[in-house]
Amino acid sequence: MRRSAVPEAVESNAVRIPFAPPPRDPRADELLGEIPAALFDEHFYLSCELVDRYALDLAYDLAHRLELAPRLLSGAWTKAELARACGFDSKFLPALGWLLERLAADGSLERSATEPAAYRAPAPLRRGEVAELRALGFEHEPELARTLDLLDAAAEAWPAVARGGTTGEQELFGAGRIGLWTAYFHNRNAVYAISNRLTAIAAANRLPATGARVLEVGAGAGSATAALLCELDARGRLGDLARYDVTEPSPFFRRRAERELRSRFAAAPLHFAALDLDRPLAEQGFAPGYDLVVGVNVLHVARSLPRALGELAGALAPGGWLVAGECLRLFPGQPVAADLVFQIFEGFLAVETAPGLRPTHGFLEPRHWRASLTAAGFVDVEVVPDLERIRDYYPRFSAGVLVGRVAGGDSPAHDESAGRRDD
Repeated sequence: MRRSAVPEAVESNAVRIPFAPPPRDPRADELLGEIPAALFDEHFYLSCELVDRYALDLAYDLAHRLELAPRLLSGAWTKAELARACGFDSKFLPALGWLLERLAADGSLERSATEPAAYRAPAPLRRGEVAELRALGFEHEPELARTLDLLDAAAEAWPAVARGGTTGEQELFGAGRIGLWTAYFHNRNAVYAISNRLTAIAAANRLPATGARVLEVGAGAGSATAALLCELDARGRLGDLARYDVTEPSPFFRRRAERELRSRFAAAPLHFAALDLDRPLAEQGFAPGYDLVVGVNVLHVARSLPRALGELAGALAPGGWLVAGECLRLFPGQPVAADLVFQIFEGFLAVETAPGLRPTHGFLEPRHWRASLTAAGFVDVEVVPDLERIRDYYPRFSAGVLVGRVAGGDSPAHDESAGRRDD
């Protein structure tokens, strides 16, 4: 492609971009169904908007740090052309593509209608205002630092990953970095913990009246487990658990979860074990018969989603429920803040895709999850809350819960009323 010489002046911050999100549309509250509207107040809404803006401004800074800004100003480039010109590793192409799409979605890059898409900057790219946004975020909600710190660390890792020789996992799970994750996945981090809370409510609404057997996959350090146990305790239902198997492949996170959860919920019938979602459950000692399989932000990294969903369906007793919290894209290719972290993770990318079910790696749309659960044999499949209607009023409502039941059993109607507490 013809390009002009790379200009020297490649940035402009003459006009500051204030943090001024549109007012929260209360019509979304009417579509929450079994989820309490009190969870989505103005404070939480502004927290989510601030994190989204922070990730966007980090993307602008990365365009400069990766030396993309002058090239994009000089002419149109495909991501493959940019990668070759900048000396990036081929494994970095998905992350580079996400970055270009993020800036295009914000209106700073023009994207060709042809494929492969070519991108150009019609004007110098601005610099991110991350210091100002961080100060604003700390003033608004100090716990936002848990998310902003992880986003910062991921942005720091991008240049090294781009040039090969390291991975996002090596950079962000290395020595001294584990604390970032335990802070981020904590239930005090409201913008992440909403996934735990939504999943806990949906799971508690579908728990059998007594003698419930629960399997949790991908429990990490146990924040989702704690959220569900707290929800059951608040409803006076901890005694309805007959067995709760908490599974996590990482020994470090599993030991941490066991230590903290046993001290907080001494009476709960907790059992801890390793489980790899990419291997048959029977080989790992997990027999069928669970009433509930639960997990938060784990299914999207299963190497083969059909196999993983098939295994989980097979682990359930007749009439049993799968309840899985996931970060979702509400529109095709929609960027979400967490992409900035996970697009540089090999485990996020190395999955099997399938048209109509899993068209791409990473976070999927509600329609793809519904199709995948249905294809795996689940019935009564829903996305909770109804994000495909909510997106008309809030297009960045990215936390949701996938629910589906295996056929058979008594299949009592799930209890929605208990999830409507104003707390």
